[in-house]
Amino acid sequence: MGNILTLETSKYEIRLDNFEGPLDLLCHLVEKNKMDINEVNITKITDQYIEYINAMQELNLDITSEFVLMASSLLYIKSKSLLPKQVEDEGELTEEELIHRIIEYKKYKDISKKLKEQFEIYSKRFYKLPDKIELPKRKLEEKLSICILEEAYKNLLTKNEEKININAANIEKIAITETVTVTSKVKDIFKELMKKPKFIFNKLCKTKKYTKLETVTAFTGLLELTRRKKVKAQQEKIFGDITVEKARN
Repeated sequence: MGNILTLETSKYEIRLDNFEGPLDLLCHLVEKNKMDINEVNITKITDQYIEYINAMQELNLDITSEFVLMASSLLYIKSKSLLPKQVEDEGELTEEELIHRIIEYKKYKDISKKLKEQFEIYSKRFYKLPDKIELPKRKLEEKLSICILEEAYKNLLTKNEEKININAANIEKIAITETVTVTSKVKDIFKELMKKPKFIFNKLCKTKKYTKLETVTAFTGLLELTRRKKVKAQQEKIFGDITVEKARN
């Protein structure tokens, strides 16, 4: 926009910007009247548009033919709104088409404004160019023969054989994993309760010859059964025998 010119009239003060074209002026009037861009009142902004044109003439400003042509189109559209509807000529500018043009112009104007703001922000930033890394040039051996390649291949096979573990076949025998489940130990507890109403947990572990892992797993199952009130476990003293019996419902 250029400098703002002011013209005082008997009605109000008109501030004139250096508008880029008639659509730019119409967008300004829409924003000034706080109109919804999709519900523009052409009749209202027509009067204000004509006042702007008259003010520009009084200030001896150069008015391009585009502004005058738009003024005549606005007056024509306004006059048609006051008369009964008639069949419109296809070559004439309709109110709907004019509103569509204003909407499209405002859309591109907002985008260009955003781009200008981004340019002003990023134009003040400086970036460091990537460093140029020059790798040393490698020269190929001039004397190459099949014997050299054959020797290199043999050395590679020898190194690979040295890396192989000769005891790799015995690893499966060394790493034996024992799988013990809580479910299996709970079954042992219920089987014991089916034989007698109560039993000592410690003796069950010895009779079954539980390993340390099995004993811990069986004790975990006993705690879970106690929590669910399926069995009743009792220990009179620390590190004493644990008596297990069926819970009474």
